[in-house]
Amino acid sequence: MPHPFSFMFYNTENFYDIEDDPLTMDDDYTPNGFREWTNERYIDKVKKLNKVIREIVTPDIPDVIGLAEIENKSVMTDILDSLRNNGIAGYSFIHYDSPDERGSDVAMIYDTRTFTIINSKAITVHLPGIEDRTRDILYVVGKLKNDETIHLFITHFPSRAEGREKSERRRYFVASELRHEVFRVLSSNPSENIVIMGDFNDTPDDNSIDEILGAKKSFEKIEPLKLYNLLYPRHKKGIGTTFHKGWQMFDQFIVSGNMLLSEKIICKPELADVFNPPLLLHYDSKGQAKPNRTYSGSYKGGYSDHLPVVMRIFLK
Repeated sequence: MPHPFSFMFYNTENFYDIEDDPLTMDDDYTPNGFREWTNERYIDKVKKLNKVIREIVTPDIPDVIGLAEIENKSVMTDILDSLRNNGIAGYSFIHYDSPDERGSDVAMIYDTRTFTIINSKAITVHLPGIEDRTRDILYVVGKLKNDETIHLFITHFPSRAEGREKSERRRYFVASELRHEVFRVLSSNPSENIVIMGDFNDTPDDNSIDEILGAKKSFEKIEPLKLYNLLYPRHKKGIGTTFHKGWQMFDQFIVSGNMLLSEKIICKPELADVFNPPLLLHYDSKGQAKPNRTYSGSYKGGYSDHLPVVMRIFLK
């Protein structure tokens, strides 16, 4: 009987603690800052993430959880403490401080009983330009219970805050660096399993993912050394993870052809989806569903400006 194993990715929307870090631009997220980020609001956000983790693959809990917009290890420790307080033990985390000027990092939570860490590191991306800094790519190698090895890349591409066209070259550059790292692994051993998860700030049709990273959108002919975008079928149906002039599929799972062809792992695009229950949605005055955000002009007390994505595989 195949054994289920699941991955989750979630951009948590500015998950900061309430302390002022003099080395980063986190002043807004302090009790006296612009966002009036109090301990009560912070604890509520921890509880909300805990709830999403517990409900996304009920009755189970995801084995691997990738997170974006995490400030530091203190936040990760509080998230794990909250899980333990709700009876979810056996989990640990990986986090590295990145050079991002806002102190916004990617991180990973994992079940130590189902995923054994072999190695991990932060891949620093040096954007062109002296002042340009961005998040590291988190690279983790781990072993599943059926002894298959997974190479995980967790990423958060540069945002569109300055406009899509102006920021596009930054995403191109990160996509190029990510592709280089992926194929460095595959050139060493072509049979390796690759999983990329993240907020790409681009859709599967945009050039950074489609052309530069080379994530294929068709599953009719699978090639072992190619990359495939598991959430493209959902994107094609108009489903998304964040809302800006319509739903946009920014958060995605991309896997190697080896994962799809594996004799020891069942991996299919239909096993990847967006988690969008009512509690994660807000309806505007026109009845349009949007993510139930923590902030939108002012404090709203919601979950995030993104929806989480989930990917299930089965181990033979």
